[in-house]
Amino acid sequence: MTFSKKLMLLAAATFVGINGWAASTLLTDQGAVKPHTIVYKLAHVATRQSPVFVQALQKIGVTSTAPYFKQATNVSQKIGQQQVDLATIFKAELRADINPLEAAKALASSGSVIYAEPIFLHTMEYTPNDPQIGQQYFLNNINAYNAWDVWKGDTNVVVAIIDSGTDWDHPDLQSQIKYNYNDPINGIDDDSDGYVDNYRGWDVSENDNSPMCVGSDHGSHVSGCAMAATDNGVGVAGPGFFCKFMPVKVSLDASTTQIDNGYDGIVYAADHGAHVINCSWGRQGGPSSFEQDVINYATFNKDALIVAAAGNNSSNLDHFPSAYANVISVASTTQSDNKSGFSNFGYTIDVCAPGSNIYTTVFNNNYTSYDGTSMASPVAAGCAAIIKSRFPSFNALQVGEQLRVTCDNIYGVSGNGTYTNQLGTGRVNLFKAITDTTSPSVRPYNFTYTDLNDDAFVSNDTVRVGCTFKNFLRPTTNATVTILPGSTAVTILQNSFTIGALGTLDSVDCYTVPFEVKVRPTAPLNAVVPMRMVITDGAYTSTYVFTLTVNVDYLNITQNLVFSTNTSKGLIGFNGANQGGGGLGFVYNSNNLLYEAGIMIGTGVNQVSDMVRDDAGGSDLDFQSAQRISLVNPGISDFDTRGVFNDNPSPSPLDISVTHRTYAWTNSPDDKYIIFDYFIKNNSGATLSNLYAGIFADWDIQVYTNNKCDEDAARKMGYAYSTDAGGLYAAIKLLNSTPFMHNAIDNIAGAGGLNLSDGFDTAEKYQSLSTNRATAGGTGTGNDVIDVVSSGPFTIAAGDSVRVSFALIAGDDLSDIQESADAAQDQFDNVVTSISSISNALGDLKVFPNPASQQATIQLIASKSGNAIVQLIAPDGKIVYSQLTTLVGGQLNTIIIPLQQFSAGIYAINLIGDSNTINTTLQVVK
Repeated sequence: MTFSKKLMLLAAATFVGINGWAASTLLTDQGAVKPHTIVYKLAHVATRQSPVFVQALQKIGVTSTAPYFKQATNVSQKIGQQQVDLATIFKAELRADINPLEAAKALASSGSVIYAEPIFLHTMEYTPNDPQIGQQYFLNNINAYNAWDVWKGDTNVVVAIIDSGTDWDHPDLQSQIKYNYNDPINGIDDDSDGYVDNYRGWDVSENDNSPMCVGSDHGSHVSGCAMAATDNGVGVAGPGFFCKFMPVKVSLDASTTQIDNGYDGIVYAADHGAHVINCSWGRQGGPSSFEQDVINYATFNKDALIVAAAGNNSSNLDHFPSAYANVISVASTTQSDNKSGFSNFGYTIDVCAPGSNIYTTVFNNNYTSYDGTSMASPVAAGCAAIIKSRFPSFNALQVGEQLRVTCDNIYGVSGNGTYTNQLGTGRVNLFKAITDTTSPSVRPYNFTYTDLNDDAFVSNDTVRVGCTFKNFLRPTTNATVTILPGSTAVTILQNSFTIGALGTLDSVDCYTVPFEVKVRPTAPLNAVVPMRMVITDGAYTSTYVFTLTVNVDYLNITQNLVFSTNTSKGLIGFNGANQGGGGLGFVYNSNNLLYEAGIMIGTGVNQVSDMVRDDAGGSDLDFQSAQRISLVNPGISDFDTRGVFNDNPSPSPLDISVTHRTYAWTNSPDDKYIIFDYFIKNNSGATLSNLYAGIFADWDIQVYTNNKCDEDAARKMGYAYSTDAGGLYAAIKLLNSTPFMHNAIDNIAGAGGLNLSDGFDTAEKYQSLSTNRATAGGTGTGNDVIDVVSSGPFTIAAGDSVRVSFALIAGDDLSDIQESADAAQDQFDNVVTSISSISNALGDLKVFPNPASQQATIQLIASKSGNAIVQLIAPDGKIVYSQLTTLVGGQLNTIIIPLQQFSAGIYAINLIGDSNTINTTLQVVK
């Protein structure tokens, strides 16, 4: 666990409660989380009684557990998708001193649960504004008056307002509530649904039958945006007209806009018959499996449409729940159909609705104007209710699609062009939505992306994109699909697919005839390319945008039983901090054993170059790619990579360049390790002394709080392991004959050795490289541990190099990793070190004839005997010829390249040795 993550978890946001008490809300990079509580999902309910599972709960500080949803029943088969079993989801209460994010991570890594997560807090999405009484322009904008001439809804269709409560006696709201006449207020649960007297809704925060808003009038305003009584001679109107609303109060307390149980409210509303569920709240950050489960439960089990505010951050970052699958995400527009300045945008937006200066009901029988996607979302939800009443046979997703396909295109409005394809299908039009009976709605989903190799899409790779197309509405006649690139980083090779005639709710896929996209050599590193998919069928046109990340500066290594990633900048496992930026980690037996790893190189307490965590809650950024990592084929293993990075970005650079290689083999006994090989060259012009180089690894093996470190000094190996039954092992082994250093670190305060709980500064990094500590994890079952295996001290003259090489190993027990360590040493001694050190003793490589047509001859002198790799690279950057050749040290070596099969052009020749590459060019003529 990184210091930066812990720092975020310990930061506090304070709110004042009803009675003036204060509580701390933990902050993470996904938003605030509820203290002292986590949620988890079991594969089988019976696991809950397992002694092993009970022990795992006790170890992470759980004080009590209970089913999260006790009333989740009555399954619907209407949508025909896999349903969600909420009975397998449980809530756990934690000791007051336990961090919920760390507890969830420990439980998730135990192998006993499908997922474990903290409970995220969400904020209501509105920005107060000065009142502007009498202005309800939005009803004109959404064409409500014309729609009501045709259809006014149905009292049996219900929109649930999951919010801060409502004003149930407001003259414009009291007639709009969907009252539960089967459970009048008499102190008895007349309808036996587990909720006493839930006559006018429910407060899931206080677990009582009073959803009246207290402190915040947000919910009363949202209620009016969707369902203010219309044509009643009082106040204002709402788009839902005759439809009703179900108030579900979910505020954390009276004086804050944070909520911790919006998803409880969603389940309550779905279980109690809501057709549309409005969520005018959310958070930015990453997705939650628990939250997506609840969304899917409401959608597939209960046939309820979720409509959610897109957020008011004026950004295109993911916002949840609006960014989840099976949610209609609503952005906000102004009276002139411009995107509201505060509104989020992006490719997850489905529709827009007016959200600026919306005048409607508020608490205490009043009216006012508010701004926000909180207002836009219920406007859209009210329209969805009318659609459901107009087309009662539609399932929830069909209602959402009818809302989408009938929007007015607003990209031509001045200023909106900046957000092309990022405002959904446009601004909702209620009249079109209830009168259009011809449009289909074809949507792609279940995307797959592969290059039929390592699925890290780099220069000249061809990416094959497959997906399924489902038609939610009326049949198509001859639908076709075309994809278009959103940047010059890619070229489309295969851009079309014919869907043809596709019936209502029918599907077809293109997995066997995928779209094909080629990554251009000029693509920027880690370019995120938006790909526009246009689906047409006669007058029907729909656009969907998906993204590809291409020209990545890392490669995934999946050739043996250990899956991992090497990057272009010294990181191992992941391409960024906090397991971000892409990458696989270090995976064995379906368990990721690694939180963070990378090489560190230093000459003193003030001079260490690395990319791992720092002392300020972030990461050092000392390395940059000089030659991006690439696959070497053929190589000496089953998967060779090579790249070069330097430490130029460091504020105190050593002025080194590092040529790095990885080797992985498929077959036993070499299938449980990967070799990471580094050649460190001194470019400083002066001698570097006391240099140490090593690998830092924060191992998180299964329940990471039950980890220990030890060493096998004879094998030059430091290792970490889980003390739980069946616990796995991970190791770092030094392969060179140079001195072995091993520093085992307890990643907690007060355990002796280095203390990384307050960060990892340069002096501590050098100490971890240059001093020994054999064990970590204490005398009990263990704790969070870190291992550093290094070698040194080295003295490197100007222009000289030193080699440090490691095997990263995974296994089932100590003897297993020891066997792999011996196998790795054998491969390193007998195979890896056979790569030749080549020198350019002849000046430029001799290549003759040049130009050539039939064959070319290369001559050079190698400084030592061994193998080298010869590559011929075509004008388009593709490697068209590669061979492994044996060189004799100190002698003139001759290599022949056949050219008969190659077309005319200027080709590059690479001759790759252990730490350097010689390049030249060849002109092929025909």
